[in-house]
Amino acid sequence: MLHLLALVIALAPAAAMLWYIRHLDKYEPEPWTHIAGAFVAGVLVTVPIYFAEVVIDRVNPFTGFMSTVYLSFIVAALTEETGKGAAAWAVSWRRSEFDEVMDGIVYFGVTHMGFAVAENLVYVFAENDIFDGLLTAMVRTTTAVPMHVIVGMIMGYHMGVVRFARTRRERVLHVIEGWVLPILLHGFYNLGSLNQTMALETLTDLIRYGFGTALLYAAVVALWLALLPRVRKAQQASPFRPVDAFPLIAADVPCPYCGAVYPQGAHYCPNCGSALG
Repeated sequence: MLHLLALVIALAPAAAMLWYIRHLDKYEPEPWTHIAGAFVAGVLVTVPIYFAEVVIDRVNPFTGFMSTVYLSFIVAALTEETGKGAAAWAVSWRRSEFDEVMDGIVYFGVTHMGFAVAENLVYVFAENDIFDGLLTAMVRTTTAVPMHVIVGMIMGYHMGVVRFARTRRERVLHVIEGWVLPILLHGFYNLGSLNQTMALETLTDLIRYGFGTALLYAAVVALWLALLPRVRKAQQASPFRPVDAFPLIAADVPCPYCGAVYPQGAHYCPNCGSALG
């Protein structure tokens, strides 16, 4: 029963984030088959990313704090964001359905979600004690999974801009921002998450664990704040967005021929067709 509960907790955020991403893509939603393909690509790319991380970790030239920075930004963030981004690009870039900036947010976000779900399940069920697995599931479900998906959506926004950019300079700038920014955000998140691996034997350990956990949740909030303006820009730029009707102001007097109200500045009455003024 506890194993089933751990599984549900580990998978729940993926379902919630998938609904959220689908809800954002409200003007011209992507086909579910393409979304499923992006998710599977994210799951499959965990394998080459894992082996790449093992190799890069072995050549770590640092010790102490710099070793932690290397693990956070190079071994994990650089490797994972590059791999996930490449997987998302491979399954979405040539699709004719990729026809607006928002679609980049969808495809890259869902690919990152596939990776996050696979990684989450490994972390949860690799624990020897199911109670440790449940604790891991609860923490990662509300921090690591949203982190992966949000940085994927941020990357997807910039890749969507790249797809429809008109100048080479704009494409280059958004490629750089869409790759570097997720790496930096992911890396800073990792610095906080390293406090979650310690043994809780003293009060100091407990305080450090609590502080690290607070940093994780603060990082997730900061990621949301970075994402939302980009989502709004993508929605506003959608060519499928209905154009709001121009507000019409009624003229001071009704039509002198039929008595109907007509818009201010109109040359003909919309009711009887008579010329006005």
